[in-house]
Amino acid sequence: MLCKLKLNGCCCWRWSSSKSEDLSDDDRKDSSRNADVKEEIEDVWNDEEWDKDGNPRNKVALQPGRSLIDWIRLGTSGKDLTGLGSIAGTLSITKQELAKHNQKNDAWTAIRGRVYNITEYFSFHPGGEEELMKGAGVDATALFDQIHPWVNYEQILQKCLVGRLVAINPNIDTEALFFGEKRPSSLKSSNSSLEEPAGKPFGKTKLNFQNFLTFFIHPGVSAEKQQLLKPPSMPTALPRFDWIQKLDFITIIFYTKAFSNPLVEINPPFNDQTVLICLIYDGIVFKNELVFHEKIRWPCDVNVTIETGKVEFVFKKTSSGIWENYGVLTQRSKSANAALSAQVKTGYVLKRKMSVNHNTWLLQFERQDRKKTLIPIGKHVRVFGTVNGEEISRSYTPVPDNLLDKFVPSSTVGEGVCLMVKRYPEGRISRFITDQKSEDKVQFSKPLGAMDLKTIERRETFLLLAAGTGITPMLGLIMFLLERRIKKCQFLRLLFFNKTEADIPLKRQLEELEELDKRFKMDNVLSQAAESWRGHRGHINASLVQNSLQEHLKDTGYTIKDIFCFICGPPVFNQLAVEELDKLSIGESQIFVFDG
Repeated sequence: MLCKLKLNGCCCWRWSSSKSEDLSDDDRKDSSRNADVKEEIEDVWNDEEWDKDGNPRNKVALQPGRSLIDWIRLGTSGKDLTGLGSIAGTLSITKQELAKHNQKNDAWTAIRGRVYNITEYFSFHPGGEEELMKGAGVDATALFDQIHPWVNYEQILQKCLVGRLVAINPNIDTEALFFGEKRPSSLKSSNSSLEEPAGKPFGKTKLNFQNFLTFFIHPGVSAEKQQLLKPPSMPTALPRFDWIQKLDFITIIFYTKAFSNPLVEINPPFNDQTVLICLIYDGIVFKNELVFHEKIRWPCDVNVTIETGKVEFVFKKTSSGIWENYGVLTQRSKSANAALSAQVKTGYVLKRKMSVNHNTWLLQFERQDRKKTLIPIGKHVRVFGTVNGEEISRSYTPVPDNLLDKFVPSSTVGEGVCLMVKRYPEGRISRFITDQKSEDKVQFSKPLGAMDLKTIERRETFLLLAAGTGITPMLGLIMFLLERRIKKCQFLRLLFFNKTEADIPLKRQLEELEELDKRFKMDNVLSQAAESWRGHRGHINASLVQNSLQEHLKDTGYTIKDIFCFICGPPVFNQLAVEELDKLSIGESQIFVFDG
């Protein structure tokens, strides 16, 4: 059934048979995401003339101080809405545990695999406490979709996140689950598998689930044959799919894993109707071939929310109107070949070039084949060139293309790949790249690198140590960290090392960001500073880092163990930075070093 929704004075439609999360539209491209969410939700909540099925929805008069903006203020006040302190968001909750929290003074609910403590939200709920209680202690996904699937619950309840809903408690003894306290005497075990001679009693070794399946599917079979007869591994879970349409636009949505940080590639449409979308993460290539119901225009807009793994593609329809369905989707997957990615070369064309300082340039490239590519945060590409008949190459980390205009957080993907390149007098590849003119062609590799954003999923305060053009991977990180909404970044400190003040790239943009967002602080450190320089001088050392951290952590409630550090610069700088951090008891588990 086709359902009508109202958002920001516009009408849009979706099919009620589709599963959905929060509605995405062009109004959310602005960086002030909370203001947009508030506006969208209030437009929907204040419309009493219709609901999902065309009938008036039951509403209650909220008490003063219980509006949506009051709820947002409460969430940002520092009050712990979960009641769990520092472990909030990390728990694995079974349905049995969820069911225990079904009272008004202790109410948890689950929506799409996430568990929220809604105890504080009762007096803010526009539908009233009685309606909200229907979801207390249960998985309320179906109920939520029935009443208001377009509401952005992730934003509204982000400060109430308890953890994830699971089928089996991860702490459970799986041996006891399958066998009970007394295991069958006929079973036997060894330190590695089911390989002990017949007649020898089983030891006390824990039986893993794979061997459990193997034994009961093929009892009495030798160990070697068991290896050949092992049941197949579980199939790879394909990205979940959803879609939304308006009169002139259709939005295609894929849900990858949270913090999966995918590589995204999308081909121009064949016959204005068929597109191929590739999503690469966790070592798997997911190919999604989509034949639209009707023709669409190119290019499309791409929006990525790294925290949730949500990737949106917004296409303009060739002809205005409401489609009966989105079309036909075919999904396939295969293992990614990292070694092959390093060898594959893709042609790019220089579209824009801008001077950063006396020896550094920003260069924006687009693919020759008109495909759109999103490079994952923290990954780098190799740039290839030919000088005097010899092929040369060097690694560069792409930077946010909004550096060409205004450096502010944004989830919208630009039209190509932007590099910041410092020209060295004796650097063959840097001179090759910076000599390029508009429409000149260069070849890049596929994205490379070991950066895994899951390592910082639960971190809230960060220290960045960068030297010279080692700032490049930090720029994408800064944008991502300041844009986070679920586990919000609280403090972000950059120690930026250069020779002279004239060598500092993007000084103006970083200072403007510092004024715009008070969570971000930058300390410039110069090794060859002029006498007029009033900032820090010298090279990286434990004392300098410690002084910055003391200021960084003062009156925050965080300790040095809460800090996560990123390091990027020349090899000597990276090694020295790790050694100096070790003096401050900042160990390997708190450090990531970018190494191209």
